[in-house]
Amino acid sequence: MRKVGLILITSVVLAQDLSTVRFIEGVNQLQNSMELAKRVEADVKNPYHFEKARASREVAYYLVSRMDDAGSRLFMIKAFNSISKSMADKRELDDIELLTTEGKKSELKTGYVLDIDSLNKSLKYLRENKALSCAPKELARGEVYYDAMVYELSKKKRDSASVFNFYERSKTELKKAEEKVKVAIDGNFECYTGKPFVPELAQAKLEDAQSQPKPAPPQTTESSQREASGEPPKESLREEPLMITARVHFDFNKDAIKKEYIPLLNEVVKVLKENPNVRLRVEGYTDDAGSKSYNQKLALRRAQAVKEYMIKAGIPAERIEILGFGKERFIAENQTPIGRFTNRRAEFIVLQVPGQ
Repeated sequence: MRKVGLILITSVVLAQDLSTVRFIEGVNQLQNSMELAKRVEADVKNPYHFEKARASREVAYYLVSRMDDAGSRLFMIKAFNSISKSMADKRELDDIELLTTEGKKSELKTGYVLDIDSLNKSLKYLRENKALSCAPKELARGEVYYDAMVYELSKKKRDSASVFNFYERSKTELKKAEEKVKVAIDGNFECYTGKPFVPELAQAKLEDAQSQPKPAPPQTTESSQREASGEPPKESLREEPLMITARVHFDFNKDAIKKEYIPLLNEVVKVLKENPNVRLRVEGYTDDAGSKSYNQKLALRRAQAVKEYMIKAGIPAERIEILGFGKERFIAENQTPIGRFTNRRAEFIVLQVPGQ
């Protein structure tokens, strides 16, 4: 009995180690993308989406520490989506789904009380009063932690401490954002009014200066200078692929998508809808049980199941390609149930194609 217990513990540790390795790979990809974004000053030009990427990465770290593999991957994809938006300089607010409580406070079994109505009210106020301009970082973090709270509440076995943690973080960030917005309103700041604040006596001079024709820009551009010097042209931002790796797992001899992976797939759907120049490759795999020919077909069916889900969600079929590898490329040992479950998977890679 003791030997069986040791085998089970070892299997759990190995599965956790494999999950951690895959998570680190995603973190490294995200870090490269964030460094690229910083080189083009996306963190300064688009702080809302850049900060959302940072906060989503933080939530992913937290969830992987709680052994929530699906949740950590979900928020890593959210981070990739946000960093992609920051580099594309998309300035609009993200859509956010607010929880409905019918005017009542939500109390967890542990005794934590969540005033969801207050958070909803704060979010609505900030989004309607130009927090995107006046408090973009605080708003971004508040929205990410709110989203994490909603995710945790949606789980059958919710972690009450995590729910309260995300709730408190969201409340703190949104409060900071409200304070900044109110100061901006009282002071007629440019972020709120859209116009620079100047004393009345200087207003006429400002208007006169703005009415003067602007001098024509010099004809010598950076590209022409580079051509004259013989230097190669700089690579376009869109020419560097942005890869997002994720994974869903399947029960033995099944190709049905498990409910716990639906939020992850929905987030990938969101990425694809918001980035029409992105395509998806789905790769299906199996464990080592069964013949090679059967597993090849099963692996392809698993990839096809993911593709069909994406198509039903509104993604054109031509943007999704599938491959079935069957009994190849194992990422875990097949001697244990956990190892075999880890190998029964479909991995999908979102590739950002070069800009035209």
